Amino acid sequence: MEITSKIRIKDIAERAGVSVGTVDRIIHGRGNVSPISMERVQKVLDEINYTPNHYASALASHSVHQFAAILPMHEVDSYWARVENGLTDGVRRFNDFKISFKIFRYDPFNTESFKIECQSLLDSNPYTVVIVPIFTYIILAKLTTQLDEREIPYALLDSNWPEFNHRIFYGQDSLQSGAFSGRIMSLAADSKTTKMALFKVLGEGRVASRQQMDREVGFRKYMEEHNPNIEIMDVNLYVYDKQGMREIMRDFFTENPDIRHALCFNSSIHIIADFLRTEMPRHPHVTLLGYDAVDANVECIKNGSADFLIAQHPQSQGLDCFRSMFNTCVLKMNLPRDHYMAIELLTKENVGFYKD
Repeated sequence: MEITSKIRIKDIAERAGVSVGTVDRIIHGRGNVSPISMERVQKVLDEINYTPNHYASALASHSVHQFAAILPMHEVDSYWARVENGLTDGVRRFNDFKISFKIFRYDPFNTESFKIECQSLLDSNPYTVVIVPIFTYIILAKLTTQLDEREIPYALLDSNWPEFNHRIFYGQDSLQSGAFSGRIMSLAADSKTTKMALFKVLGEGRVASRQQMDREVGFRKYMEEHNPNIEIMDVNLYVYDKQGMREIMRDFFTENPDIRHALCFNSSIHIIADFLRTEMPRHPHVTLLGYDAVDANVECIKNGSADFLIAQHPQSQGLDCFRSMFNTCVLKMNLPRDHYMAIELLTKENVGFYKD
């Protein structure tokens, strides 16, 4: 028998010799069915190549699908506000499916903050989770292990950890993105360039994510292969010490007046650009490359105090990640795990056309 769009549960029940209610429970996984009835119904389903309509089932379901996300606070980095906007946009687009959504926010430079929010998330018993994984493997594994044990599916956003059992990842290929930044900075350099500065914004003695670490790996590998004679000078800035940042930058540029190129791998290039523009205006222009089209960075591109931004569409990341998790977990679609965002270069000439 060939399946047609007109096949009904009643037809399946008649062929299998069971009740309509039994077929309904089997198709929708509601249990309380004898092995004999299960075998009869499954035989008919196999004969007709039956595929359940998960879309219709989800609409008809009385269950509330509780989605949750754990991501960094906006106050520390405004980039995450756009990611959150994308996630909440996803909730609005699928509001016919009885979805609730709860966000847990942590300080990306404070591991204890992350641990507290992880426990709150687990206590909420979510249906599925979107994680922005900032910290080390050991810290993150405590969360993912418990999600795995509870069979709660989860997605990773922004930073990819292939070691985990996530259903979906959305973000850039960080190694390739770092290599791309190396190429751009190499094109901006000339034969007199012997040094470049790499600014890092630290908290608890580290950068905020594996993504930034992988970008640095990709950048250094490119530079070693193509410009081995250019020295990469690390400059560490501490996120909660604004005055200390200014003193470190002043000392660095005073002691290294020949520095003409600098970059950082998070959304903080505006800190360096604004400092040079306002506090060292007589210093020769430093070509600056940073990440993320947050408002402060875009303003620096427009006024010429920064030169390049690598953008990654955070709002689209959030929306597409939510949509993929909905399709995977609610509609039971089989989707690829890894989804890489475009590596997009912005300059003064095209930044006004950038749309997230």
